[in-house]
Amino acid sequence: MRPPSLSRFACTKLLTYLLSFSDFHNSVQAANADTVNHEDHNHHRLLGPLNQQGTLEVEDGDYESAFLGVDRGIIGRAPAAITALGNNAPQPMNIEQGDIQFWTFPARRPQASRRQAASNLPLNTSATNTTSLERDLIQLANVQRETAGSPVIYLAISTCDQPTSGQNDGPAQLEVYVSLRERNQEPDSGRNDRVMSVEEGYGSLNVTGVDGDLWIGVRAPRTEGFRGIYNYELAASVDAPYATYLPGDPTSWDTEITPWDTDINASILATGPITNEFANSSVFESWMEMQEPPFKIYVHDQADPAISGLKRSVCGLKKHAKMKESKNSMSKIGGQPRQLFYVEGLNQNSTYDAIMTLEPPSGNSSIGGGGAVWRATNFTTKSEPNCQIIYDLPFCNSVAYAVPSNPEYKTDMTKLKLTYDDYAREAYGNFNKSLQQIPCNTTPSAQYSLARNCNDCDNSYKAWLCAVTIPRCVDFSAKGPHIIPRNLNADTFANGTTVPSEPAGSVFSPENKTSPHYGFSRNQKIIDEKIKPGPYKEMLPCKELCYHLMQDCPAALQFRCPTEGRGLNYSYGDWDREDRKWLCNWPGGTLGSGGGRREISWVMLGCALTGMILYVL
Repeated sequence: MRPPSLSRFACTKLLTYLLSFSDFHNSVQAANADTVNHEDHNHHRLLGPLNQQGTLEVEDGDYESAFLGVDRGIIGRAPAAITALGNNAPQPMNIEQGDIQFWTFPARRPQASRRQAASNLPLNTSATNTTSLERDLIQLANVQRETAGSPVIYLAISTCDQPTSGQNDGPAQLEVYVSLRERNQEPDSGRNDRVMSVEEGYGSLNVTGVDGDLWIGVRAPRTEGFRGIYNYELAASVDAPYATYLPGDPTSWDTEITPWDTDINASILATGPITNEFANSSVFESWMEMQEPPFKIYVHDQADPAISGLKRSVCGLKKHAKMKESKNSMSKIGGQPRQLFYVEGLNQNSTYDAIMTLEPPSGNSSIGGGGAVWRATNFTTKSEPNCQIIYDLPFCNSVAYAVPSNPEYKTDMTKLKLTYDDYAREAYGNFNKSLQQIPCNTTPSAQYSLARNCNDCDNSYKAWLCAVTIPRCVDFSAKGPHIIPRNLNADTFANGTTVPSEPAGSVFSPENKTSPHYGFSRNQKIIDEKIKPGPYKEMLPCKELCYHLMQDCPAALQFRCPTEGRGLNYSYGDWDREDRKWLCNWPGGTLGSGGGRREISWVMLGCALTGMILYVL
């Protein structure tokens, strides 16, 4: 039997060897990781102030091991890894629910860059008369400068993935804490100098007064009923926020992204006017000549919770939004550059979120390379198949909405839009012959007006003509002050079912079926006889279309508009001046005093062509 002293000696040697091997293994791991290492993470605590007796005072809230008979140097708290961030260099990271991870932005940082941000779009940054979207783009393009002798550090976080469950709502948002003090390198909910607010997968914080290292803690909360991990991108910059969320102005008429119309399986959306520059300016032309428009759109069914909690995160939308592709084109609808999005493959009678982003191609390690997200908007697809979206017409190029249709045209939009467009072009030819008889190219004193000319008349007539010959179609179940039924005298609906006969006072009464307002379309030859949509409802054109036609054209053409109580309510709609909402159809129109721009919407009127003179019914 071995002496007890020898057994204790062997155990001591074995313990010393194991501890030495563990320290060596941890040192190798730390050397291979992109971390900021410390010889002793609690060093600042151990060298803190001593009391008068020369003994160590422990700060409130600091960890202090107190295991009787055990060396403190062996079992004291080990430091967590702290990952260093580079300038404009995002770091993706997985994190388990309930965990916290620590980061630092070192004091040795590059000077703020003077080059333009990653978007690099054609902008007149000195313009004063700018649109809402243009102001957002200028904000993104402007490189930030140092302020008051102290640099600004821009922090941004985007959640790319998150735990899931069968619930409609997403899990709790990530929590981000910031410390400006060397002595607190692990900020959390109880010890921090700043707290970043994170909403819908995005948070940002501009930190000033930082002379040394910046310390950041990212915590993933636990949410009952949710499983899985979070994945996020954290970025720091001395130039500008790496990723940006732009809430826009929901009360503005030139909103950043607007759903224009839908049918049962598609939607057409558009940005607001991108610039107020004149049509012959270099900025205007640069936008219109873009082969690949810069904005992207994500469309997602609200019944699917996959993007709940991620609607402000570019990486989250990329990974989880269902509809990521659309047909994009630049358009001059309304006289200003805008980008159109035509999205197909949608479900009937469903509500969708639409979210616009700007994602610079330069990507990582560039100023603003994380992109920008605008606030979400939403729309609902139609429930009935006799309305179909058309856009990009050769002549009536401001039309971009749903028109009366038939399921037979569903796979051939070109045939449908040319049917309408060719008819409008033919009617315009008759008007043009009449206008040529007016002395347009003469001295100002000999013209029909000192305030208007033949170009004004031509533009107003074309806008009016396209609106009245190509009506905007809405669901037959739709209701509104400027929505009326059409073509009630048809034998069948678009889906083939028989149109009922109902007693007086009902929609399909004999009186309504024979009424010139309800029983037929305003364009019977094309709509009722050729396209055959069955009964449908029409959103009326704005009455300003007719008023502008009378104001801009010579009296010799004898244009007249109906009046209140004598056909106006059956022919035209109006916009809600109190709530500033469009209730009528005006393809490509602007409205308001003082030249103020207004977002376009859609409506119609009734007319008859006698010889070369157009009369309003």
